[in-house]
Amino acid sequence: MIRTICTLAFLAIAMAARAAPLALHSTYDVAGTNPDGSKYTGRATIKVISEASFTIKWTIGGALYEGFGMRDGNALAATYTINGKPGLVIYRVDDDGVFHGLWVVRGGNDGGTERLTPND
Repeated sequence: MIRTICTLAFLAIAMAARAAPLALHSTYDVAGTNPDGSKYTGRATIKVISEASFTIKWTIGGALYEGFGMRDGNALAATYTINGKPGLVIYRVDDDGVFHGLWVVRGGNDGGTERLTPND
């Protein structure tokens, strides 16, 4: 009986957490670090497609990178392409809405870091 009550309580909390999707802003300031340690800055724009998916565009140093992503709880993941190679970034979102991410390009041994800060 106690196990059933605990299971039902857990499911209710999990469903409530999923009921309110993470709110995404439309624009973010970007600050990142490349695998070689060099820094970069730019801007990212996000367009929500559904409760689970979004598109993202990064403008870094005059170059445009486009991606598609998904969100779940306080985590986001997105794909993109750099010089014809696919990449992946995974972000953890803090309570203040700042994304802290790690990224890699296919075939790379090292990745970089990235922070997206809401600016709208």
